[in-house]
Amino acid sequence: MLGSMKVLLVNHGTAGNWGGGDGVQMRETARLLVQRGHKVEMVNSDQPNVAGFDLVHLFNCRVAQSFEQQMNCCKSAGIPVVVSPIWVSISRALWGSRGTLGVLREAVDKGTEANEHLFELLKRRELVVQLNDGNIHADGHGTTNQSAKQTIIRILSHADGLLPNSWLELQAVRADLQWSGNEFEIAHYGVNPKIFLDADPTAFHEHTGINFPFVLQAGRIEPAKNQAMLCWALKETNMPVVLIGGSQHWPSYKDLCKEILGDRLTIIDHLPQEILASAYSAAAVHVLPSWMETCGLVSLEAALSGTPIVGSTFGHELEYIGNDGWYADPGDPETIQAAVINASNAGRYSRKAIAMKKKVLELFNWEQAVDATEKIYKSVLENKN
Repeated sequence: MLGSMKVLLVNHGTAGNWGGGDGVQMRETARLLVQRGHKVEMVNSDQPNVAGFDLVHLFNCRVAQSFEQQMNCCKSAGIPVVVSPIWVSISRALWGSRGTLGVLREAVDKGTEANEHLFELLKRRELVVQLNDGNIHADGHGTTNQSAKQTIIRILSHADGLLPNSWLELQAVRADLQWSGNEFEIAHYGVNPKIFLDADPTAFHEHTGINFPFVLQAGRIEPAKNQAMLCWALKETNMPVVLIGGSQHWPSYKDLCKEILGDRLTIIDHLPQEILASAYSAAAVHVLPSWMETCGLVSLEAALSGTPIVGSTFGHELEYIGNDGWYADPGDPETIQAAVINASNAGRYSRKAIAMKKKVLELFNWEQAVDATEKIYKSVLENKN
């Protein structure tokens, strides 16, 4: 059995500008590996200096140019590589996020009646979405440039081991990226109960002055996360909506959300983790109607605070939420509205909300994720030796 390892954890060079679950996973993995006696360094870099490490762990294979450079650095140095792909079908997600954005923009400009057929096409997955480099259909095929995906397929075949965050993600990697290897472990995302378990809503109330029930969505404000569709789905209700997340990458998208919901919408750029935990606890329901989730880490955080959660039918959330939340089609505002109302009416003491909190505590913690991580590292190093 191998003893202490020297491991380099690497995310792409611009990861620090974006934030997200991959960064959280990397930091929590590093923290617990160090606690277990390993030597660990972390870097966001497309060309990391890998000399002297036993193994390199790459997070997020979706940025093709970065992934290729990172893998080349490792392979030219003869150092084994484990990859956390953090993969969803990019082309299908792009269809959904850009298609929804286009339909909503037109609905705001021309009125709902003029646009009903587009909503219907979106819902039925029959919309053809025009992008700068061609068109794309709901199943991901079209005339857009597929070279980035081909690069990812080629580079991923050089990984010595894979560490997907769910069985559904592994299946997507098999189907989309043609990965046929057998050296893998599943590392489900975790949540830190010290921060998020049964947080007190008071800090959020005091920080914001919001003392009434509201619908919450946490995460970057962008088409992939689909906040504008949440706003559209709830515009005929009287429910206030709070979005917590940065919008610097898509300022026009934040403006679209405001156009749709007006003064019923509150946007908060960033909160420290303790106040974010308090926000989850203060919310009537947390919604993530996203086109781009491998897990929906914010949903797990909200669930640990006892808040009922609504997940998307699109990504890999099903494996985490199971039957202990509510689901909405990210392309269908009626299903979003119904799920939000049902989850909100059920409340914090509903069977689903209590079961989900219990499940997160038992199954989705970083200790178990790092158990799987250590296991794949040791297997890869034993194969090498």
